[in-house]
Amino acid sequence: MGKNPNPKQVADLNQFFRGTYEHTLDAKGRVAVPKKFREGLLEGVTDYVGEELMVTYGLSNQLFVFSKAGFEDFSRRYSALPGEKADLLDRFFGACANECALDAQGRILIASHQKIFAGLEKEVVWVGQRGHVELWSAQRWAEALDAVQRGVFMASSENLRAAYACIDFNAPM
Repeated sequence: MGKNPNPKQVADLNQFFRGTYEHTLDAKGRVAVPKKFREGLLEGVTDYVGEELMVTYGLSNQLFVFSKAGFEDFSRRYSALPGEKADLLDRFFGACANECALDAQGRILIASHQKIFAGLEKEVVWVGQRGHVELWSAQRWAEALDAVQRGVFMASSENLRAAYACIDFNAPM
């Protein structure tokens, strides 16, 4: 397979992904990554078969999806925090992360523990965020939008939210 070289060594977590895309999770737990997100996460790689994305837990019972370089940058940022905060975030994000290889249809296989955590069933929604994309159950996405409109930030725990808020996404790494 002739992979196009990736010109960037470190992902830019200040890159903004935009948009929402509705998809379906198949019976085997695979979901297609929207082309726009796939191209952005893989930074120009056109032969994406076998390329890997990193999938981990998100703060509001959704999944965060990063490029491998983006996840490494994210990990370095939270590892720079004081010990207890870094440990908490590594247990949540690092321990729950999976490498997911893209197939010929641009799909990734979501691990069963991640499907359970995020409540993923058939209907899912991809959501663009800063430096990564998110994968939500359609029901939870509708609830999250409602919460945002009411001024409520949904998060798994106060401790996680507080530690995550300490990450400096604007500092160069």
